[in-house]
Amino acid sequence: MTSSTVELACAAFALQKGLVHVVQAAMLGAILNNLLLMMGVAILIGGISNHEQSLKKETTQTSINILMITCIAYVIPIGLDVSMESIYKETLPELTTDEVRHMIDIDILKLSKIMSVILLIVYFACLGYQYHSRTFMVTPEAKHEGQHTVEKRYTHFWFAAFAYVATMAAQIYSAKLLVYAVENLGRAHHLNDSFVGFVLLPIVLIADLQEEVIAIRESRANRIDKAVALMVGSCMQIALLVTPILVILGWIMDVPMTFRFTILEVTILAASVLVISYLLSDHSTNWMEGVMLLAVFTMCAIAFYYDNSHLETTAGEGTTIGGEGGAPEAHV
Repeated sequence: MTSSTVELACAAFALQKGLVHVVQAAMLGAILNNLLLMMGVAILIGGISNHEQSLKKETTQTSINILMITCIAYVIPIGLDVSMESIYKETLPELTTDEVRHMIDIDILKLSKIMSVILLIVYFACLGYQYHSRTFMVTPEAKHEGQHTVEKRYTHFWFAAFAYVATMAAQIYSAKLLVYAVENLGRAHHLNDSFVGFVLLPIVLIADLQEEVIAIRESRANRIDKAVALMVGSCMQIALLVTPILVILGWIMDVPMTFRFTILEVTILAASVLVISYLLSDHSTNWMEGVMLLAVFTMCAIAFYYDNSHLETTAGEGTTIGGEGGAPEAHV
């Protein structure tokens, strides 16, 4: 949960500056980094160490089900956007393109607010289901097989609370500095928002390193089901918790944070979920599958590097290119 807090803090500061597309790309980037990059590395290293590894059926099925829910939630807004644009142009030809865009923006914003509440309900329902069934879902535990010794350490409650608050304050302050640094880096090298959000922000979020190291260690120890559960659990925290909270924060800050991603972003997410589903469907992994995931991630990063669709998005969405991100004109 700590890594999700850091990601939420970074995204909130970027959202405050009006960098809506950067935040959207960062959330999608965090999901795809866990699904493609880190899961690919874990499967590759585990395959090299153990040749072929087996996955538990319940871990595989649960992971695929939650990934499909995320995919559907991210596809609906762009599908509604495209269909409504054609409907408005046919039924109301007297409206200008800007007026049609304004009406669609309002509808998508309403839809995003409703979807954020639904996804939060799903997240807490997953927590409740995991608590009662002891099944890996959104907060996988790194349990070890066999006998092991656990050393109990006792810490005073107030000391632990103070240490936690101090650590979180330092992380949030670092997140604020990180947003400014990444924004200036993108402008200096003329990088588009998709590449900044997809590649730079997820990579420099060092807080995720602990989960990635644990996943790799579990994979090397021939516990690939734990590694997969950890990576999918991180994705679900972003998709079902962090992104909906950001939509609600945008609502509070009067910034149009929505679930409307570009067609390229939605296509890459859907294709990635499809690839993961096929790779996990046989309940086994090998090092070649890890190579495939890393190849897919590299192709996605190159595609985002050349993506300029954010320059054609609706007015009001912030960008790191060509000036400061601004607040929107259309709100609900």
